[in-house]
Amino acid sequence: MLQVYNSFTKQFVGSALRTVKNFRMMLTRKDNLNWVAADRRNRIVGYVCCRLDKPTNRGEFREIIVDPKHSFEQAARPLVKKIIEVLQRRKVAAIAAGSVRNPALEKLFPKMGFFESESNDVFMYAILNVQKFLNELSTVFTNRLKQLENWNGLTQIECEGHSLFLEKKSKSVQEIVWTNKPADFKISVTKEILTKLIFGSADPLESHRTGLLKVEHTEHRGKTSHLLKALFPNIQFLIMDYW
Repeated sequence: MLQVYNSFTKQFVGSALRTVKNFRMMLTRKDNLNWVAADRRNRIVGYVCCRLDKPTNRGEFREIIVDPKHSFEQAARPLVKKIIEVLQRRKVAAIAAGSVRNPALEKLFPKMGFFESESNDVFMYAILNVQKFLNELSTVFTNRLKQLENWNGLTQIECEGHSLFLEKKSKSVQEIVWTNKPADFKISVTKEILTKLIFGSADPLESHRTGLLKVEHTEHRGKTSHLLKALFPNIQFLIMDYW
């Protein structure tokens, strides 16, 4: 693990002072979750270390290291997925992941449903610029629509006079700056409800039933719950930039 760490950090973020003793301590701490990835010759090519912070009931990805000779995403993705499954079973309130300015991490986590926040400990959140907020969420909704099967069309998310347009064709999703074409699926929400939906503190189906979230569509009404669940899944994770 130390060899993998040294080879990785020299290329990406600069090596810190680490010894075998540091790794032994990391592996024996009860509040750490550690998994390794091995090649066919049973050699370690990557590892992930996550800390379970019991006072806040939050999981924190501390390190995701992959030997530069191997594909970062191919090795890191199953490691991250395994940690998320473990943390879900432990019913954590949130999961944080520091990018450490590593471009590979910044590509990996948004694909897995994470979105970025500028704060480490968000306990209150207010949208000051609605259009900027929608633009920042574009990548999140794009990735969720890509995973949605058996549906294509133009989606509009409208919030207090501002809109985000995303057009899905097969597995390709493109953001459209503006269009006069009517949306196949349009969601209208206030910024307060949108915030709650993003952070997972509101249920999209219940919000729709009570009128807090309004939907207009050109297809069969049975598609409504399917699309709402895809855009606003019940479990949400935050990606934090500790810097």
